[in-house]
Amino acid sequence: MRKSFLYQADPRLKLILMLFYTAAFFCPISAIRYALLLVPVVAAGFITCGWKPFLSVFKLILPLLILTAVVTPFFSGLHETVRIILRFIGITALFFLYFKTTDPDEFIQTLRFFGMPYRLALIISISTSYIPLLLDTYHDAEAAHRLRYTENCPEVNRWNFIARFRAILPVLASVLIQAVKNIPTLAMALEIRGVGKAKPTVFRPLHLKKPLHIQLLLYFLPITVIILILVIYAA
Repeated sequence: MRKSFLYQADPRLKLILMLFYTAAFFCPISAIRYALLLVPVVAAGFITCGWKPFLSVFKLILPLLILTAVVTPFFSGLHETVRIILRFIGITALFFLYFKTTDPDEFIQTLRFFGMPYRLALIISISTSYIPLLLDTYHDAEAAHRLRYTENCPEVNRWNFIARFRAILPVLASVLIQAVKNIPTLAMALEIRGVGKAKPTVFRPLHLKKPLHIQLLLYFLPITVIILILVIYAA
């Protein structure tokens, strides 16, 4: 999968395209146009990540989508509900694909290329990489606690939210302990990077895997033209 065109694409172009694509999902166009905008994103996700990993991302926003589908029709109508759901799905897919196919070091260098201060770029990069790490830690801790259950342990009713919250408290405590243990490692990594110095070190510059003009012609300009057509010539 790492030979996919998204992995080989320049992260600066991907960032510009992601922001431009995200802005398109906020334009006042019809739900059909939103669906057409979503087709290339879904196709790129299936090609790059595979359909199972790509669809598993949307489990995180599934409660939000269900809540939107239940509540919004009473206030804005069915058409606006579909637009909002497609917007959530599109933006989630865009950000997932960008951070899935972009190395954290390249992300920092991309933000630095556009003039962002080093510390702010580092904070954003750490935040975007630390949240998935905590999510993986939560799943590992949940699996470990599940292995300790015996047949005599009473099952928690799925609709008993108070009992379910009490059940996950030990898991959250394990995640918190593991997160605290990771602080020294993160601190040493930041110290090696030169955080706090006047000129932080940069281990790897931003290299182009393919010539920039080829990437512009292959995917950047065609996708930009498609977005402009769907947005400008909206029904």
